Amino acid sequence: MKLFAGTVALTFTLIASTPGQTLSFAPETPEVTSPGANNLQSLEALQRALAMKEAELTRRLDDLATATDDSLREEIRADIRELRIAIEDQRRQFDGFAANIDLSPFTPQAPAKFDWQEQIGKLLEPIMAEIENATSESRLIGHLRGQIDDVRKRRDLAQKAVDNLRALLAQPASPELEQRLTARLETWTRTLDQAENEYTALDLQLQSRLAARESVLDQSARYARHFFRTRGMNLLLGLLAFSAVFFGFRLADYLMHRAKRARGAKSFSTRLTTLLFHVFSVLGGLLAMMVIFNLAGDWFLLGIIVIFLFGVGWAGIKTLPQQIETIKLMLNIGAVREGEVIVYEGTTYRVDTLGFAARLSNPALDGGTRLLPVKYLVGMTSRPVGPNEPWFPSRVGDWVELADGTAGKIISQTPGSVQLEALGGSRAVYRTPDYLAQSPRNLSGGFRIETRFGIDCRHQAIANTEIPAILSAQLREGLATAFGAEAVRGVEVALAKAASSALEYAIAIDLAGDAAARARDIRLAITRIAVDTCNERGWVIPFNQVTVHQG
Repeated sequence: MKLFAGTVALTFTLIASTPGQTLSFAPETPEVTSPGANNLQSLEALQRALAMKEAELTRRLDDLATATDDSLREEIRADIRELRIAIEDQRRQFDGFAANIDLSPFTPQAPAKFDWQEQIGKLLEPIMAEIENATSESRLIGHLRGQIDDVRKRRDLAQKAVDNLRALLAQPASPELEQRLTARLETWTRTLDQAENEYTALDLQLQSRLAARESVLDQSARYARHFFRTRGMNLLLGLLAFSAVFFGFRLADYLMHRAKRARGAKSFSTRLTTLLFHVFSVLGGLLAMMVIFNLAGDWFLLGIIVIFLFGVGWAGIKTLPQQIETIKLMLNIGAVREGEVIVYEGTTYRVDTLGFAARLSNPALDGGTRLLPVKYLVGMTSRPVGPNEPWFPSRVGDWVELADGTAGKIISQTPGSVQLEALGGSRAVYRTPDYLAQSPRNLSGGFRIETRFGIDCRHQAIANTEIPAILSAQLREGLATAFGAEAVRGVEVALAKAASSALEYAIAIDLAGDAAARARDIRLAITRIAVDTCNERGWVIPFNQVTVHQG
């Protein structure tokens, strides 16, 4: 709550601290602060300090009149200049504290030469004046504390000097030395009294300021009242002017598009008109606000708008190449075109529309429509869609096998993730780019299982004729019986390798996509049918032998 109140206080301080000309003709009543007892005590202390300074100046003037040595006279003149400056400062301080007003307008300013940088800087004067006025109380309190610290140091040093001189005078000394020490003691005693008076005056001022300081909530309420009394009407009229121009341009753009909607695809002129309407809706609204603030004479709000425009222009210059590419994309003349495809985050998308936002879609994904700021497509390129180009390597319900060995059924696939359900019900979730990096093999359109099977070399005579034919027939019949004839599309058995102890056959089974869920069972069945066939035919299955040679 305190943070919120502080924020509100600072906001209204920056906007409403300094009164400005408004369109309202309600009279303002200045707030009057009457000095209290503490103020009088502070003024008494200031009066005493000022009187001591003036007495010191009179004494130094007398010294100057009686001095005969040139170096001494120059030293006295320097002291007189410093005293006059100090007296002038204390008089201004006395007047400001007694009258309780800002004396800066009454201080004469020396004329300065024309400087274009200074003239530009004057644009910031109203804003800086608001900030200065908003923080005047805090800065004044900080300044008083700094002055008190300085005076305290001088008072302590003067006190130490007085103590030391008194200690010296308490000891026996020559009359000449005693006379000089007494003179210095008087000087340092006056310095100590002056410092004590200054310290008392400054401390009383500080305590008075701290006691009269408002709380954050009171400041917020006062600033809010002052804001609505001064700049509230100006800001309200400025916002109304901005809204009228802004929504007027947007309404004109909507009516124009509604009239041209029957023509079908957007043309270049339509896109350019839309872009210009959007740009002028903002710039025209800001220009309308500036006109209102100028008529009201509110240079603070006008300066904020001008600084905002300078900031936008500077940022636009810094990012000009990117802004040009963004505008080209919005006009559909850039490297990305409507109706073509791009690869965004590793996934293929069709570019449906381009404007201030780009609409991308992938019909093979759940929730495959993405709406992005067009600036995200800067630096990318599109290409025409291929006649038979797949949008994604799988669909929901397909069985796939990944490069890491994971096989399962697609449960869901979105632009963010792909979920697979393996045999047994376990599920694995992959980020869509990671899933595509696994080079998924879709089994639902048909797949092949390849394996190797060995028979002893003693059957070499029928290795290329009888064995491949019988194994092929037995595998076709056994797999059709176990998994259905429609699941087995083809069986191939061929001698692949004649090793030292075995004849190795390559077995390839082509299967329909419906059998993908039973791929593991089919692999096991292939081995079982081959072993049963060998047993029925008396074919020996080779095994590793160990031969012992005795020397």
